[in-house]
Amino acid sequence: MKVAFRVDASLSIGIGHGVRCRTLANALRLYGVDVRFICRAHSGHMGAALERDGFQVAWLPTVLDTSDAQDNYAAWLGVSQATDATDTIAALDGERPDWLIVDHYGLDAEWERRLRPHAAHIMAIDDLANRLHDCDVLLDQNYSEDLANRYKTLVPADCRRLLGPRYALLRSEYVAHRKSIAPHADAVQRVLVFFGTEKTVSYTSMALDALCENEFAHLQVDVLTSTDNPHYDAIVQQVSHRPNIQLHGMRPHLADLMANVDMAIGAGGTTMWERMCIGLPSMVVGIADNQQPACEALSRQDLIYYAGPASVVNAGVLKRVLIEMLADPIRLESQRAKGQMLVDGMGIARVLEALWPSAKTDLHLRPASESDMLTYLTWVNDPTVRASAFDSAPISLENHRAWFRRRLNDPNTFLFVLEARGLPIGQIRFECEQDEAIIDYSLDEFVRKRGWANELMRLGVQQFQTAMGASIKAIVKHENLASAAVFLRAGFTEQHTDNDANEPRVFRLPPPAMPNARHYASVLANSNRE
Repeated sequence: MKVAFRVDASLSIGIGHGVRCRTLANALRLYGVDVRFICRAHSGHMGAALERDGFQVAWLPTVLDTSDAQDNYAAWLGVSQATDATDTIAALDGERPDWLIVDHYGLDAEWERRLRPHAAHIMAIDDLANRLHDCDVLLDQNYSEDLANRYKTLVPADCRRLLGPRYALLRSEYVAHRKSIAPHADAVQRVLVFFGTEKTVSYTSMALDALCENEFAHLQVDVLTSTDNPHYDAIVQQVSHRPNIQLHGMRPHLADLMANVDMAIGAGGTTMWERMCIGLPSMVVGIADNQQPACEALSRQDLIYYAGPASVVNAGVLKRVLIEMLADPIRLESQRAKGQMLVDGMGIARVLEALWPSAKTDLHLRPASESDMLTYLTWVNDPTVRASAFDSAPISLENHRAWFRRRLNDPNTFLFVLEARGLPIGQIRFECEQDEAIIDYSLDEFVRKRGWANELMRLGVQQFQTAMGASIKAIVKHENLASAAVFLRAGFTEQHTDNDANEPRVFRLPPPAMPNARHYASVLANSNRE
């Protein structure tokens, strides 16, 4: 498969678009995909980083100086969309990639229509939802309280929309550190300050002004900034006058730093999803206009402490919010878990699945583990799953955590996770009662309508009956025709009922024709709890 990225970085644009495309490109390359970049040579481009990664970069000429364009997204392009399309087609040099991925606020459906004949498929990465797109896949990793309607009238009817932070393009290090974080202390002891690229105003300096107050002297502070920051010398001076502080230079990722602190102060944008993936509660400043809607929505759902937009934030505001955070460790712990549920770090795997779908032969069933707890809660609280449950009320984190740990350590319960190339996509559970087991299953909404419920059922029943040799019972709401069909296709027989719509339907699968397979049962039970 061949993929071409059309993305820019500059002093006005920043490097965020380039960083997320670079992250996706590196993941694609691990699967053997041939990746190339097409970028315009603006001042502040990140070509050195791309070429250091070994990517081929085709450079488009710069026509206009975009350094003072600020939030004029059309000006960020430096040329007209028609000119950019012509330049991009020339850069493709007759090659027709399987996917052309475009990430640029200055490009829309006009540009995409011109590129249609020159790519098999187009994916647009956006987070503004302010213009039309002509693409096959639309990715917006931003948070919104109305995801179902976001882009509904802005993309073709058959465009697949990948919306929300569960599709955030994060490096693999964030998932790795997420799994190995030690429990946090009840009180905040260590704080990370990072605001990314800073121009006229230094929010890093504001945060340090607040943290230099006497009531915060006990906190260990980690500050991350670049020597390219125009406020770098002033920040160094602030750091030199405060004990318990360490200044860090820029690095490939922040996962290790985030895993070792208790809270963070920073901007919205991609770094916000990185913090949530790690489980790091944060105070957020909306330093750009396009960050504010997501920050406000996240604040309403109590996922972050929102200090406000850049126009109203100062050291005094940051101090007030910091005092509020330190005084409420229970709320911080809640935000930690809620953030990890919202951003599980598997966004790239989901995007890869959308671009390059797995075959049934790629599916794998494994025993569940403690690290799957939040994933299970996401699945169980899916609206479709709740509607099919006999008790449709949402499950709380506290109740689920207690239930999951109890079931995980119950020798009569078997929990399995279905994966597609390492991406968790569903679960199946067997709870033994004497010589019969009650079965339950669900699929992630991302992979429904692909016939994979049948494969999940086949793999789950096979593993369980090989281990236990017991019959299996399924209890289904009368109106749940989809699940009933799955059980019938798996060989279950419906128990005779009086066809009362108020009563559940019951299906049974007899034990396999095997003398005794109990030897494997203890192995399976133990593996389920590792």
